[in-house]
Order: sequence, then C-alpha cells, then structure tokens
Amino acid sequence: MKGLPVLLLLILLISPPSLFYEDVPHENEIGGIESIEVTQDIHASLQNGSFRIFYPRCSSPAIVERGGEFTVILQNFSCSSVDVKISTAYEPVVDEFYLEVEKFYGDEVVVKVPDNVPPELYNLTVIGKEGGEYFAKTEPRAVSIVDSIDGNFTFVHLTDFHIGDPRGMKVSVRETIGWKAAKKCVEEINLLHPDFVVITGDIVFGQLYPFEYSFEYRTFYEILQQFDVPTFLCPGNHDGYIQCGQDGFKFWQEYFGPLYYSFDYGDAHFVMANSYDWPSKNRVGFSYVVFQWGGYIQDEQLQWIENDLKESNAKLKVLALHHNPLWDTANDSLIRKIGYKGRKELLSFIELYGVDAVLAGHVHYDNVTILNDTIYITTTTAASSLDKEDAYWGYRLIDVRNW
Repeated sequence: MKGLPVLLLLILLISPPSLFYEDVPHENEIGGIESIEVTQDIHASLQNGSFRIFYPRCSSPAIVERGGEFTVILQNFSCSSVDVKISTAYEPVVDEFYLEVEKFYGDEVVVKVPDNVPPELYNLTVIGKEGGEYFAKTEPRAVSIVDSIDGNFTFVHLTDFHIGDPRGMKVSVRETIGWKAAKKCVEEINLLHPDFVVITGDIVFGQLYPFEYSFEYRTFYEILQQFDVPTFLCPGNHDGYIQCGQDGFKFWQEYFGPLYYSFDYGDAHFVMANSYDWPSKNRVGFSYVVFQWGGYIQDEQLQWIENDLKESNAKLKVLALHHNPLWDTANDSLIRKIGYKGRKELLSFIELYGVDAVLAGHVHYDNVTILNDTIYITTTTAASSLDKEDAYWGYRLIDVRNW
C-alpha cells in the first residue's frame, strides 16, 4: 500500500492576512574585478540575440538550492563563449549575480549558483560572445533560488483561467471584466507564497472571435509574470483549438515551450502532460463551434509518459494534465464520439509505476477521488462558468509532509 502524503485544502480568502517579509541583504557581488570589467564591456555593446532559451522558462522554471547546479538549454546558439546571470524579478533595485559556467557544449550550459545568492525568484539572462559582439536573451521568472529542498513543501493547483472567456459573467460581471478574478487568484497565491504553482490548462478561451489567440496568450503571459513564485504549466483544450488559421498550440510553444515535459522537486517527480493531443484536423473550430474538446493522448506521448515514469525513482510521483483519466469524455464532441484515447493506458501507468496523485481540471468544479491508493484531484475553475450548482471559483493549496 502506498502512503498518501498529500493534504488537500481549498483556500477561500475573503480578507487575506498581512504578510511580513524578512529583510534580506542582497549583496551584489559578481566575483572579482575581471567579472566587473567584462560586465561593463558587455553592457556597452549588448544586442538582442537570435537564439532562444528553451529551459528554464517562466512556465517550467529551475528551482535550485544555493550552491547548486542546473543546466540551461538553448536553441540556435552559435556563439563561441557564454555568460549567464540572474537578476531579481521584483525588487525596486535590481540585483544581478553572474553564475559560474562549469560546462559549455553546443546548446547546453551547466552553471553553478554562488552560495551568497539570496533566496528569490530571478530572471535569467544568457549572453553570448562572437567576434567581439555580445548577444543577450532574457527569460523572466525562470530561476528560483531556495535555501533547501526537503520532504515538506506546499504548492497550489490552479486551473481553467480562461482569459477572454465571457462565460464568467454568469458568475460575476464585475470580476470578469478586466480579468479581475484571475488577477485576484494571483494576488492571493502570492500572499500564501507556496513553493510553486501547477497550472493545468485552459489558460485562454480561443472560442469567440477571429484571431483572439494573439490577444489572449499575450494577456495571460503578462498576468503570469505577476506571480512571485515559480509556475509550471500544461495545456488544456481551449489552448489548442485551430481557429481562422491560428493554431493555439503554436502560441503555446512560442510563449511557454513544449506541450509536455516533467520536472523534479527534490525527491518528488511531476509529469506535465498534454491531454488535448488530438491530430490537427480534430482541433479545428469555427468561433463557438468546435468538434472535439475531450481528452486524447497520441501513442508518441503515451510512450514518453510511460518511459518517464518508469525511469523515475522519486518517492512521490504526480501526474498533472487537463482531463481527468478517471472520466471518459466521449460526450465532449460534436461528431464521432471517439472518447478519451489513451485514458486506459494512463490508468495502467498510474497503477504500474506508483503514481501517488493526479491533478486535473476541465469540468469547472471540485472533486477528489481515491482509487487504488492514488488520489485524483480535480480543481474548479479560477474565473469561468460553473458546472454545478454548489460550485465556486477557486484553487487548491496542497501541503505535502514527510515524504
């Protein structure tokens, strides 16, 4: 029998408590005169780089202990030398810390965090040098430095933001206009200050007017930057429709990177899956009319999920995705009620590889089910319409102890 180390608390904050921050001196030490001289040289001729930071990003950040290492993965990086720095994301006076480059090969850079870097959420900047010119690229909120990672932590499960969705007006017109409900979630979660946040899809709407993804993805991206804790994202059906030639998943990949991945937090392993993995032709819609909005996972991703779970020796395993695999979604369709492809395989993997918890959204109400010692957690929407009379807007604070 596996233990269930997860304590679930739904937080409804009416009057948030005051939060007192401990003053931490930020020593802006770069590591010697040579580093300072290089910095001045870089700042004098810095250009915007054509390369990309693939990892870490604001949607899949690196959480690292002081003195620890992590790997920066780049795309289309052709410079002969590289510097990596982090800078405070929210301080009035920005502090910068250059990281020690331990290995640099191709598109991967292994860096070490100095012991004196204060615990904080940081922007990441990669600076390449080629032919006397410097090229830089910055990813916001991509690195979280912590004192230590142990067997006790908290995280928030948040889902179904639905930026651009008018259906929230059925709950509250005032809170829907200007995305006030979504922004309030961010404010409250910042006060709770969990170790990180897991967002399981439907961040936008994509089902109202032509070319809306351009606005909705940009708006959500801006709201996401208001979190002062790390955020991990996976997509939902509303994020991946193809409307008027715009493929929502293309926007996802541009703003947030891969559609599925995994990460470790100490000895906890999180699989962030894409449960709206339909072929392109099945994701086509015309304004409010879409043909498939249920779950679907293709064989390639199923194989990846199985391999990822099989290779992990973590004490705690969590699967996060938009559609709960306990429930078939055959009725989430206008044509050819195919059902939730890959659902049975997922349930088999969950049992076979000892997944302790599953996080999901989609249905806009809360549900907790325990099956074969795995806890299946479905969390209500943060700001859209409600699908049960006793449902409500919210998110879930999850407290993990003694794993």
